[in-house]
Amino acid sequence: MSECEVMLSDVSLGEYISVPRFYAGADVFLTGGTGFMGKVLIEKLLRSCPDVGRIFVLMRSKRGKTPQTRVQDLTNNPLFEKLKRLNPSALSKLVPMYGDCMQLRLGMSPEDIQRLRNVSVVFHLAASVRFDDPLKDAILTNVLSTRELFELCLGMKALRAVVHVSTAYSNPEQTQVDERLYPAKADWRKMLDCALKFDTQILDILTDKVTDFAPNTYTFSKGLAEQVCRDYESQLPLVIFRPSIVVNTIEEPLVGWIDNLNGPSGMLLGAGTGIVRTDLMPTGNRANTIPADISIKALLLAAWRRGTTKHTPSQNHLPVYNSAVEHEHSWQFDKMIDCGKANMTKLCFSRLLWVPGGSTTTWRVKYYLMVLLLHILPAMLVDTLCWVCGKRPFLMKIQRKVFLAQASLRYFVYHQWNFETERFRSLRNGLQGDDIAAFSWHLTEERIDQFYYDCWMGVRRYLLNDPDESLPQANRKMRRLKLADRVVKAIFYALLAYWLWKSALLQSFETQLVRLGNR
Repeated sequence: MSECEVMLSDVSLGEYISVPRFYAGADVFLTGGTGFMGKVLIEKLLRSCPDVGRIFVLMRSKRGKTPQTRVQDLTNNPLFEKLKRLNPSALSKLVPMYGDCMQLRLGMSPEDIQRLRNVSVVFHLAASVRFDDPLKDAILTNVLSTRELFELCLGMKALRAVVHVSTAYSNPEQTQVDERLYPAKADWRKMLDCALKFDTQILDILTDKVTDFAPNTYTFSKGLAEQVCRDYESQLPLVIFRPSIVVNTIEEPLVGWIDNLNGPSGMLLGAGTGIVRTDLMPTGNRANTIPADISIKALLLAAWRRGTTKHTPSQNHLPVYNSAVEHEHSWQFDKMIDCGKANMTKLCFSRLLWVPGGSTTTWRVKYYLMVLLLHILPAMLVDTLCWVCGKRPFLMKIQRKVFLAQASLRYFVYHQWNFETERFRSLRNGLQGDDIAAFSWHLTEERIDQFYYDCWMGVRRYLLNDPDESLPQANRKMRRLKLADRVVKAIFYALLAYWLWKSALLQSFETQLVRLGNR
């Protein structure tokens, strides 16, 4: 922490300002509230800071649903069951606000903007996390939304903290990522101007040229958004929060909760259902994954720290937090694969396409051959059978998505980063009293080992909606599939042996005919 930072307290009493007290009566504005991290943030804020004011959640009307309906859908998630038992009235503090992050003024009406004037804390989580977004869409979603939000924040008179959620990979060319801003690789104002003026096709032509240092439009646009923060740091109490790969919750409010297929959860689901059977992967590499609940605790503490810290008037200060784990707590791919293989047959999924199996490789020729033999040809066979039976073919479409997903993640699989986390870890150091139990965290090697198991069960429970009671039936299905797998393999090898034998006999016969002809 900078020397100019002094924790605010009641000066006369020297009183510690607890986290719940900081949020008590404070109105909060949240973008990205319907996303994975947004849900965890809302639940934790309502449960651990029960006296928080209103929580304004920016939402779009989606698939014919109004923002009010989407709030109800959001809180029907199992994630909120504990909150409903402890404090069901807290959900009434959620206030949906119609808007769109890809529009000017966030697509909000003047009346709704006026309702935000007394907001104290802002969390900007909204972002497009798709790696293959067109450059125009990525800039509008990740850069325009940031600028427009900051412009709205300038009118919030009670504002104490604005937390911009970036990504630990916003500077992918840096293998050592420190908790600081890096020099701009492009002018965000010019790039935003281009995105507003030109259509998607024109910007697609420029994508490779302007993003040559970045693996995709996501990391490029998130890096630009950090530069927007730099330009507003003297006007707003800003914080940049950089999560690494956010995965299942490790402890609260549910162990192993997950609601998306991004990162390792998608890999586990694909492998566990027998759909994904190969990947191009150096298994000795590691992925820096952080449990969602730990990252959200730190996110709330980052706003608390910013709002209870004063700075010298002559010095601007923009704290940057790398929300990542230490090297020894990151996920090693071979360990993750071994854990998956151990769980695949004893904690089976109810919906299995075939017996899970396969292997990874670092040899591209072998990988493409395995994709052909283990992904494409079986998918063609299954889809043909579906067509013959009058059902809709589906597997080739899934395998295409798998192939593209693996390709989009390959840069991150083959590269490794070291993240400085001193400032991030220091967030828990100043906690006192009940805040220690509610907002601190501690990772050990034993907890990480257990976490592999919990993540697998989380995929089963919350992505496939498989209740634990279905395990015996799923295990019986697995035994039947294993038998079918052995039969199919036996038939295949028998036919292969027969074909080789016939080929050898035919070749021997032809050789004899040639010899007789020569006589």
